[in-house]
Amino acid sequence: MGRLAIARDLRPWRISPRLLTASPGRQRFQVVLAATLALAAVGDLAPAHADSGFFHLRSPEQLSLALFVNGYGSDKYGTTHEGLELEQSVTDQLGLVARATAYHVYQGSGFDNPLLPASRSGTRNFGRFQGGIDVTPLPSVSLVLLGGEDIGDSHAPVVEGDFSSWILPHSFHPINFSFSGSHYYENEVTSGRIDLRAIVLSTAEVMLLGGVGGAIWGGGSVGNAKGQGGPDLGIFVRRWHTSIDLQAGYGSSHTYGLVNFSRQFHWDE
Repeated sequence: MGRLAIARDLRPWRISPRLLTASPGRQRFQVVLAATLALAAVGDLAPAHADSGFFHLRSPEQLSLALFVNGYGSDKYGTTHEGLELEQSVTDQLGLVARATAYHVYQGSGFDNPLLPASRSGTRNFGRFQGGIDVTPLPSVSLVLLGGEDIGDSHAPVVEGDFSSWILPHSFHPINFSFSGSHYYENEVTSGRIDLRAIVLSTAEVMLLGGVGGAIWGGGSVGNAKGQGGPDLGIFVRRWHTSIDLQAGYGSSHTYGLVNFSRQFHWDE
């Protein structure tokens, strides 16, 4: 769900992770969480404002709604999911997040599949409900931590962490680095998605982003780590607060294609 994080940062959009006594699957997940928090800590090393907005209630408050539809296809794995995310501001640097998603797995098993191999026949459908916080330690840095549970063909807890940061935000071509990690407790698989993109064109109407992205996943029912990657293309339409992202590449699922669509709405309260 890292893509939804970049879209938050483009509001000029923004884009999951859990050490001593744990199962191998949980240890892998803890590594993902530690990496995410370490990236966030880098932002905290920057000079802090004497008057931090972390404890100041935001005025006016803002409620945002994101609608999203994603699709992934390869000869080994096919899935779509769609849903919505609500975020309520609390302070200038803290928000409450709720996300509801409907997933459909049509074939195989891939980077974001929480199902056990025994449930591979036919189309599988499940819903995911998550809640958590969005922390913005710096204007160009966002960290979202979510926990929740699946219902339906998948029925176990899941935790997620999404990190997004803009590098050289005031240059002609700002660079966005985003990382999203998830751990699925049904099959004990840990999944991480990484994107590195720059704004290559910006006008009053649209932004065009280009770069590379991919995913790595493993543990639990998957076993040894698997991966995939390829070029990224993103289009952000300012007037409609709409983002369209495309990626194609090659990896453990062979040649694949990925498309994401999201639309954002914002209301001052």
